[in-house]
Amino acid sequence: MEVLIAILLLIVVVLVSLNLYIIINGSKGSDKNQDSISVIDKAIEIQQSSINEISKDLQSFQDPINKLNRYLSGGTLAGKFGEWSLEAIIKDIFSSKHYESNYEVVPGSGKRVEFVVRLPEGLLLPIDAKFPSALFDNYLKASEGGDEKLEKKAKDDIRRHVVNDADDIKDKYIQEGITIDLGVMYIPSESLMQLIDSIDNLREDLFRDKRILIMGPNSLAAYLISIHMGFRTLALNERAGDIMQEFGKLKKEFEKFNSSTDDLLKKADAMLKAVNEHSTRERQMERAIKNMDKLDS
Repeated sequence: MEVLIAILLLIVVVLVSLNLYIIINGSKGSDKNQDSISVIDKAIEIQQSSINEISKDLQSFQDPINKLNRYLSGGTLAGKFGEWSLEAIIKDIFSSKHYESNYEVVPGSGKRVEFVVRLPEGLLLPIDAKFPSALFDNYLKASEGGDEKLEKKAKDDIRRHVVNDADDIKDKYIQEGITIDLGVMYIPSESLMQLIDSIDNLREDLFRDKRILIMGPNSLAAYLISIHMGFRTLALNERAGDIMQEFGKLKKEFEKFNSSTDDLLKKADAMLKAVNEHSTRERQMERAIKNMDKLDS
């Protein structure tokens, strides 16, 4: 930010100098030197006003940056930022029935994790946001200043902080029979995640020894999307089961219908036979009557 301000001020100075040069050259042929000086004074006044306006604009631009830096450097406020970021990701992926916020994993314990995701098998996945922003800021300052000792100390401080946070999540929020044997530590900064990845085997060690997954915004979103796909697969399987059940009912009804059709055909065939027999007897009776008529005549 300081470099940007210096560049802008340098540009303003160059423009002012160029403007003064043009004004002075334009006033050389004039016999009224006093008028030229007045013109120069007025030009300087105008340029000074412009510089003041630019300075105000730069200050107004820098103020929100400074406020954001102070905001993220404070433990409680930085934690809120991490919680809001985590909430935005979860809400964008899951419906409200699949997660809970500020959830008390063990009833009556008073220990509340920021979010839990309800998994298909009925257990919970605890997710807690952690953001050691002040320690990360110390590392960035040491790195920019080229101080290797301070840089190493800052990395050690971050490592220690992340390990303590992992212990906190493991002890408070991973409970057998309530949650799965896994917890997620969410870091709302990809830059900080890159630094954590560079610290020995920190992520691998915490996952192996404490069953804590450390994830940034991108990796967490991908992980939760895979869980969400599991929900959809389960829903499709349930719907497939319902469809097969209804198909089974339809098959039984069709078999009954087919059986009733066979019975109807048999009855119709028997009726045709009966009609044929009746018709044969009728013809025989007509023949007998004709024979009797012949005898009478």
